[in-house]
Amino acid sequence: MSKQNTSLVSIFLLLLMSVESRATVLYVRFSAREIIIGADSKRTAETGATVCVCKITKIGDTFVATAGLAEYGEFDPRDFAREALANTHDLVAARTQFEHLIETPLLEVLTKIRSRNPGRYAAFKQGAAVNMIFARFNEMPELVGTALTPRETRSGSMTLDKRPITLIGEQKRAQRIFVGISKRAEVLLDRPSFWSNGTVAGIHQILQMSEEDNKETGGPIDIVQLTKGEVQWFPREPTCDARSRRINEQPGSCHGNH
Repeated sequence: MSKQNTSLVSIFLLLLMSVESRATVLYVRFSAREIIIGADSKRTAETGATVCVCKITKIGDTFVATAGLAEYGEFDPRDFAREALANTHDLVAARTQFEHLIETPLLEVLTKIRSRNPGRYAAFKQGAAVNMIFARFNEMPELVGTALTPRETRSGSMTLDKRPITLIGEQKRAQRIFVGISKRAEVLLDRPSFWSNGTVAGIHQILQMSEEDNKETGGPIDIVQLTKGEVQWFPREPTCDARSRRINEQPGSCHGNH
């Protein structure tokens, strides 16, 4: 197991302290040797029910991780990610295609949320409505992402601010992206001793601590490690249906029973 590089650069791209960000715990580490993605599983559906889902999805040779507005009726950001990846093999081009495909449907959904749930919409304006990470490691590590945040123009119409991130190939220092990490866990991130048992173990503990501090999140915790031509899941690869619901794995943590 590799040790954590103490020279990490944090990328504050994704959600801020909004209602939606607190419902997802996500940690991503990118280096020349590996990409590691970890996430919780609890999601609150439009109906208010909580379910266990796969927040990390494999599409072809690419792993997709989402945070923010994950589903609203028939709306699901992963559907647009699949279409974008089917149309191009280049991840930067796929991100551009994803942003194009999702823009109109997302604005329609946000318009409904603005009318029906102003508080939720206000949270999206402060953080981001949809965040999408695309990652793979074939010949070299590749990670691109985008954060889509609603913004209102002077005329009252709504547009999307797009905040991209691109990490491809060699980087001078390891990079990290995290969402929903609790303050108690965040203070440990830059302590070399915390990572003494390896990166995967450290990320699992960070996610577990953050779940303990936030009842809106919940396990099981999924972690996937991408190295050149290899993929390893911890503790194992989850099984989910077409709607990302975990199959035969709906523990009490996904129903708010911490």
